[in-house]
Amino acid sequence: MSLTVSELPHKEQALFRAALKLYEVKQFKKGLKTCDQILKKYSSHGETLAVKGMFLAHLDRKEEAYETIKRGIEISPKSSISWHVYGIVCRFDENYEEAARCYEEALKADSENPTILRELGQLYTQLRQYQKLVEVRSRIVKIDSSTPHYWLGLAVAHQLTGRNDLALKVISTHEHILLDESSPFKANNSSYKGDVSELLMYKNWLMELNGDYQTALDNLKEVRPRVTDVTAWKEQKAKLLLKLDRKEAAASAYQDLIQRNPDSNTYICGYLSCNGLDISRPEDKDAVLEIIKGLQQQFPKSNALKFLPLTFCNGDDFVKEADKLAKFSLRKGIPSLFTSMKTLYTDKVKGETLGKLFEGYSSQLCATKRLDDSTDDESLSVSTWCMFYLAQHADYYGNYERALQLMEAAINASPDTVDLYMVKAKILKHAGDIRGARDVMDFGRQKDLNDRFINTRTVKYMLRNNEVDDAEKTIVLFVRDDAEHMIQEIVDTQTIWYMRERGHAYRRLDDIGRALKHFHQVSHSFETYHKDQYDFHTYAIRKFTIRAYIDILEWEDQVFTHPVYVDSAVAAISCYVDLHDRKAAGSPFAPISVDTSKKPMTRNGTAKSGQHNLSAGVGESKPAAVDADPNGSAFVMADNHLEKALKFVEVLERSVGSQPETHVSAFEVHLRMKKYFLALKSINSLRAIDDNHPSLVPMVVRINTALDADDSFAAPMKAALKGQLTKVFGDASIAKTIEENSKYLPFALAGAKGLICLGGDTNIAQAKGLLVQAASERYGATRTLKSLIEARDLLANVGASESERSTFAASAKKVFSLATCF
Repeated sequence: MSLTVSELPHKEQALFRAALKLYEVKQFKKGLKTCDQILKKYSSHGETLAVKGMFLAHLDRKEEAYETIKRGIEISPKSSISWHVYGIVCRFDENYEEAARCYEEALKADSENPTILRELGQLYTQLRQYQKLVEVRSRIVKIDSSTPHYWLGLAVAHQLTGRNDLALKVISTHEHILLDESSPFKANNSSYKGDVSELLMYKNWLMELNGDYQTALDNLKEVRPRVTDVTAWKEQKAKLLLKLDRKEAAASAYQDLIQRNPDSNTYICGYLSCNGLDISRPEDKDAVLEIIKGLQQQFPKSNALKFLPLTFCNGDDFVKEADKLAKFSLRKGIPSLFTSMKTLYTDKVKGETLGKLFEGYSSQLCATKRLDDSTDDESLSVSTWCMFYLAQHADYYGNYERALQLMEAAINASPDTVDLYMVKAKILKHAGDIRGARDVMDFGRQKDLNDRFINTRTVKYMLRNNEVDDAEKTIVLFVRDDAEHMIQEIVDTQTIWYMRERGHAYRRLDDIGRALKHFHQVSHSFETYHKDQYDFHTYAIRKFTIRAYIDILEWEDQVFTHPVYVDSAVAAISCYVDLHDRKAAGSPFAPISVDTSKKPMTRNGTAKSGQHNLSAGVGESKPAAVDADPNGSAFVMADNHLEKALKFVEVLERSVGSQPETHVSAFEVHLRMKKYFLALKSINSLRAIDDNHPSLVPMVVRINTALDADDSFAAPMKAALKGQLTKVFGDASIAKTIEENSKYLPFALAGAKGLICLGGDTNIAQAKGLLVQAASERYGATRTLKSLIEARDLLANVGASESERSTFAASAKKVFSLATCF
């Protein structure tokens, strides 16, 4: 039977306590030696073995660490220390589910240990197991009812379970503890007033959430002298007054807020609501416009008040309001005018009206050098900015030749204005001239080398043109001077747009290893965002910033819905599927080796000696660290590529299950893994989102074909699956679907991809026929640059002849005459 700590001799007890102290101060090597001293005499002391394992884990000896801890638990299965240590190591490795289980085991032996309970509460919050969080924090306050943070934590736990009434009850009942200025937790606390303010506003928010608006309003007035966040107090007051239907008082409150920030749409719409008006109701248009005109007179510098009428006005009223805003912006020289107006272009009539309005300005300026409301000649910049807007207008409607003519005229008039080159580059990109776009953007960058924004835009365009090395040299210009390794600094600062674009560049270059490396870097950044919330579960409560903390939790729950993550995850899945297919076809992808003769670049652009592929910092005295896997070979040489892809699929299904691409990607993985029921689930999920999605029928045909070819799959289950597919889709046919949607290129492309996956000479020939005709006139406006590039790539991948590719390129050039990518 193992000795407990208390049963060890006095000297060993002292050593054990010293080991724990060494862990707290991160002296892991000394702590390991201390444990070994104990184990020399008592080699089967379970708790010391567990603690030793904890030190080993922090010394990167993970496998040995887990073995040692588990051996300690086998010896002392009822020791809270052993289980607590195991939980700490699991938590350190971000295995939160296992860590929570270990903490629960620790509590069985020491049910009133506040440290274990508090840390278990953090784990439950991280895992979003809020009901268990309530139970744990309820136990904590029973053990220690005098600590303010414990009561506040319990209130937050109740709110997270949706029991705002219980959260309010906890705050109200124990407010005297939370606000006790004499408490040792508040003594010498310079932020005490701010803590009180946050707590009082949190309590008032809970009253509002409970629907007791009058009580909340009365309480708000009562706590006003103790609230330091004046803006939040005023916002809450205005909101409560409006909910109580005290519109006159609410209008006064919102007017006060508009006085503080006249560019807040929230305040403006709140003020309109006080007058019983809603900008989304057509019948309220005249009254809303009248009120906004009054506000415009009070706050003539407010951009929000200038723009808001354009969102709901039509006809002559729209022209009048647009005319005022446009002339003001042209004379002020506001480059972002089109960007602001672009949201209005979803209304076709408004978009056309704006085009006519600016064409009129251009004609007036050419004829008289002035606009119709001026008696003096306008400055030359007004004409430049007018052409600048019209160029973007033409670009929006795909008239690239006209857009470029206007941009050339604008650049001739103002050759030193950087914004003009940026928009010209964007137009060239839309027209398909990626190289030209890159050159123009870089030329504009040379005009102002201190402009960080155009530097990053240039880097992005270089990567779009697959110039990875030039992009690297350019981006390091704005990395901090004392960074030891420039590119690693970019990764460490989580510059996710660069990692994603670099990944796509390598993918286009067919360097799958490096592409996956960068897509995984993006994924790692988002995982870090999600994991970094862990410490805030106690920090925010300790600092009383509960309202912001609740917002952070809601944001964290949506973090993997970010477009950059979704795009990178889908691209990573595609890479892994490609690796699997090549391996299955007997021609596995080989990692592209690093050019060791090429020296890395420093910030000043000079070559520097070193045995790595990362840029070194300027003047660094020691060689830069070697990248352990510069070509991403670890991803390429992985045993099971589909298992790797499946991890991305699982995150996408949890986070963006409403997006079609999620289920298309999931289907590709599940079908290859012969998980037919999951593949069927992907089909059904896609159908629920869009029952006429272009990929739907090709997916059905492919799963039917796969089932017919798989003799190892049980016949009854095969019959059941095929029965469900037949019931919903009947006799699905790719050719029939393409014929029924003969004017839509996405259906032709999806059909071609499906035929390629099915294989066979006949299917491949049909796919080539569809792809060669991808730029045919019958597809009309569905022939986007992106879709035609996809068709080009599919033709190359399927082994199309030079004649077939030339035929496609010639027809694509008729659609995008300026394109250089065909």
